Amino acid sequence: MSSAIRGKSVGKRAAAVAGVLVAAAIGAGALAAPAYADDVYGHCTGEGVRIRAAASTSSSVVGLCYSDHRLAHRDVSSDGQWDKIYDVDTGASGWISHGYWSW
Repeated sequence: MSSAIRGKSVGKRAAAVAGVLVAAAIGAGALAAPAYADDVYGHCTGEGVRIRAAASTSSSVVGLCYSDHRLAHRDVSSDGQWDKIYDVDTGASGWISHGYWSW
């Protein structure tokens, strides 16, 4: 293989690697977030709403959500009072009171 052809091949490979690195840097949060095909996204209707480990006000707080956070809706408690969410912005997963979830 001539050095001119080899140089083009190396250049294409370097460009591809650079593209992957840039995409990883830009979308690292999206790549780290667990994604499900049936995810429905919404947001928190309050500021500093407690994300709880279980569907109860006595459960430990695992994070806080804010109105500008993107939330993936995962489940609803059996009594319909709590929503299980994944906060895409912080990575926190847990339960918020149903009144603080909006589509």
